[in-house]
Amino acid sequence: MTLLRALIGVPFAVIFVALTPLIIVVNLLIPRQRYLRIQADGALSEIEGRLSQLDGHIHAGDSVLDVGCGAGRFGDAIAKRFSARVAGVDVVDYVDAPIPVQIYDGDKIPFDDNSFDVVVLAFMLHHVQDQDQVLKEAVRVSRDRVIVFEDAYHYGWQKPFVVWNDYYANLILGTIKVYRGAEGKGILSIPMPLTFRSVRGWADYFKQFQLDGRQTLLRHSLHKPHTKVTFVLAKG
Repeated sequence: MTLLRALIGVPFAVIFVALTPLIIVVNLLIPRQRYLRIQADGALSEIEGRLSQLDGHIHAGDSVLDVGCGAGRFGDAIAKRFSARVAGVDVVDYVDAPIPVQIYDGDKIPFDDNSFDVVVLAFMLHHVQDQDQVLKEAVRVSRDRVIVFEDAYHYGWQKPFVVWNDYYANLILGTIKVYRGAEGKGILSIPMPLTFRSVRGWADYFKQFQLDGRQTLLRHSLHKPHTKVTFVLAKG
């Protein structure tokens, strides 16, 4: 992200935050069926964006573990797109998809060493206090690849917005989703330590675990100083 692009995002971020009360009201007042369609379409669009970045990194027949799988919809989409065998683990139970999921204590993933070809961590590392332990476990149960999706920033002054955006999306909008029947109550139990890093900070962090970066893919928001990053990592 260039500095110019980052600076242009500042007024858009201010406008977006200022419009938050209006967005909340709209989400509460629009007809329920329309609201549910909008949420479903948004979720499908996000999943499609993630899947497009997995092309060439997950293959037919691969065994995949989705750590912090949430409702399980992303893991289910991976299974269908790539003909992969997908399982999930999470510390919160709000599964709403047909992949097998185990609820665990967030410490030791309940699988043996090298159990999966690929381990996926999708936008969950910033929700855990002990990132070291989660990543060590992900590396332990992976035979080959660890793929991490994360929210990130490029410049330090962008971090407060990234933190606010996660809080807003998960707790404020999450409460509305539960109220309107778009999500189960488990979404409100997601831990929120908000331990974000910059794009470079994440990349440097992964090197501590003997993970070699194969590819780093960026998805910039059009109206926020916020970047979604996919790190494709190989066990050294």
